[in-house]
Amino acid sequence: MTRRAVALLAWLLTVSMSLAWVWVIVEGDFMDLTMASQSANQQVVLSQGWWIVAYAAMAGLFVVSLGNATVGLLLASRRGGGRMGAILLAAGVAIAATPFGYAVGGSLAIRDPLDPLANALFLIGPASYAFAFSLILPVVALVYPDGRIPSPRWRWASGLAVGALATASILVLVKPGSIEGSASTNPFGVAILPEWLTGLAGPLDVIGSLLIAVLGVAAVVTRYRRGTRLERLQLRWFVAAVFLAAVPLAISIVGGGVGWFALAFPGVILVPVAVWIAVTRHGLYEIDRLISRGLSWAVLSGLLVAIYAGAVFLLQGALGGVIQGQTVAVAGSTLLAAALFQPLRRRVQSLVDRRFDRARYDGERTASDFSEQLRDEVDIDHLTIALATTAAGVVHPAGADVWLRPALGPKG
Repeated sequence: MTRRAVALLAWLLTVSMSLAWVWVIVEGDFMDLTMASQSANQQVVLSQGWWIVAYAAMAGLFVVSLGNATVGLLLASRRGGGRMGAILLAAGVAIAATPFGYAVGGSLAIRDPLDPLANALFLIGPASYAFAFSLILPVVALVYPDGRIPSPRWRWASGLAVGALATASILVLVKPGSIEGSASTNPFGVAILPEWLTGLAGPLDVIGSLLIAVLGVAAVVTRYRRGTRLERLQLRWFVAAVFLAAVPLAISIVGGGVGWFALAFPGVILVPVAVWIAVTRHGLYEIDRLISRGLSWAVLSGLLVAIYAGAVFLLQGALGGVIQGQTVAVAGSTLLAAALFQPLRRRVQSLVDRRFDRARYDGERTASDFSEQLRDEVDIDHLTIALATTAAGVVHPAGADVWLRPALGPKG
């Protein structure tokens, strides 16, 4: 079987599992069965809007799994992208398998807890959980952008992390007794295994996930410090995507609420896009411009909000004894923020470009200096030399000549 055929099968498996668990949830049968299996207090909690959060999370997982699998399929048969394509395909399969096990297998197991097939499908969820979320970011970070670890010296640490995750999955598969504390019994459970051994699945999952995450961060830092300009541009795409995912996720964990958790999904979805850009190099050099624009608008928004809030506070304090209500203060603050928008935008954009989009900043500065020189230059020979010198300094050609079209004589 060819590599392309294997990649296509993995993609079809991801699509099939994703559509299956989405269908089960959308039909509502899974929700009804789960509600029926809960206690009265749990039913109250679940009925108070928590299923909205579940639906949002499932939608995000659906897009992430299909996004990884699709980009992996496109890269699998592309020269230089086979390794990264395989990793993204594995991530797509693992991400799709987790909700597939819990939704499809769980709904069947709730109907008949003694059905071995239903319990086996249910077991797919917790067994694939260990690898699913490590494959989304940490593993990709470890081998990005060429699909290889930074050096052979990283093998033992990488093998230890992968071994811990694999062992955790195996222990989940062979753990005797109930599955996830439900009424279902593990059909692959080995009764002779001691409880302390199967209890190591959770700690090994945590250790493996933390170790692979640390290795992923260290790999990105190492590659960036040692990399060429091309490799650094590739890494910037990946870091930008991870930043968009990591910041909202960290805020949601600290206590920012479900909204911040939902904002992490766009960053996670952009990770396979970053891999595609790094391998194909299509649009690779646009990252500096995107980072510059994103930072400038974020800083500008923060400054305008601070100016608006400060102006409202000051105007209310100064005019509180003269006017009633907040209309004048709000209107004055709005006009002030609108008047400062363009000057602040130009200033902030210039400062950010100077640090993060140096090519654009230097180009604009060169064009401005050349324009100033043209205003005072009247000698055509000096102008020709200045034009050739400026072009040579910007694009560094092997040679530069200026051709001037001869003046046309009068008609007649």
